[in-house]
Amino acid sequence: MSDNAAAAAVTFPPAIPIPEEPAPAAKAEAPEVSPAPPPVTDDGARQTRKAEAVPPDKPLPEAPPEEPPQGKMPAVVAAPAPPESTSPKKPRVPAPPPGDAAPVRKEAPSGPAWARENETLAYRVDFLGITMGYARFRFVGKVSIGGRTAYHLNVRAWTSGILSYIYPINDTIDYYLDYETIEPIRIEYTGRRDKKDDTAVYDQEKGKIVYRYRHNGEIRKVVDVVPGIHDPVSATYYFRWRDMGEKGRERNVYGGRKVYRISTLLLGKERLRTDPGPVDTLVVQPVIRRDGKIENKGDLRMWVSDDERHVPVRFYAKFRKIKEWTLVGELLPERTGG
Repeated sequence: MSDNAAAAAVTFPPAIPIPEEPAPAAKAEAPEVSPAPPPVTDDGARQTRKAEAVPPDKPLPEAPPEEPPQGKMPAVVAAPAPPESTSPKKPRVPAPPPGDAAPVRKEAPSGPAWARENETLAYRVDFLGITMGYARFRFVGKVSIGGRTAYHLNVRAWTSGILSYIYPINDTIDYYLDYETIEPIRIEYTGRRDKKDDTAVYDQEKGKIVYRYRHNGEIRKVVDVVPGIHDPVSATYYFRWRDMGEKGRERNVYGGRKVYRISTLLLGKERLRTDPGPVDTLVVQPVIRRDGKIENKGDLRMWVSDDERHVPVRFYAKFRKIKEWTLVGELLPERTGG
């Protein structure tokens, strides 16, 4: 079989959505039973019967004793008394009053907070003070891909205004991230400018990424990286989950050309005025290392919501090589309606 024929035989396992667990069914209430109507006499009239009243000074009649079964009754043997314990008796602890009962402790939900329900985040991207485009990040849900549970993210980016004529972009990227590590399992690229749609398959144990064209399975390129590698988007979602602001907690990130080690440094807290309204945020700075040395990429900052979701509210980049070049991304209000 030729290489082309072998490549054409490659098929990617489908991503099968995992349904959410159904909510427990509500307990059905017992139907109200109405009292039975009084009996009907032969002439069709309803017969009523008054309950016999018992005089207050007359005792209630005792219930008749049960009939013993036929035959000889077995003898009743008294159980021996238990031996007295020599250990001191424990004092009786009184039960707490009804209002002082200890609250029931609820288990904290597991997994990232951003994955507990469908989430859509849309951003406006300005370059040199001019709106150049938009980006939308959507958490779709959990899927099973090749027998592994994964989080499915859908990312779309497009240019707007005059730039959409000069440099049109309308890209869609689907991420499938490991359920436990948030590392990519597979990334699918669709609609990229001057490029064919392809898929990046990550071998996280061997530290290898294989890019294949989607239409025929032919290998486009193979990149040797390191085990446990992220891309910039998966790294962002990882830090939203854990290690936010922990400078020593680094992740390996492949940005398309080189492998970097990235962590986040907490700079402080700030209340931002945004289109959706005021937001209390943490100000963090990416710390980028390569070959053990910190790389100065310019002034990079990100503002994330000061809660467990750590929603990116604003990002700012002032590049080192051309200091006048600034890139700003702002979270847009959530859309309602159509």
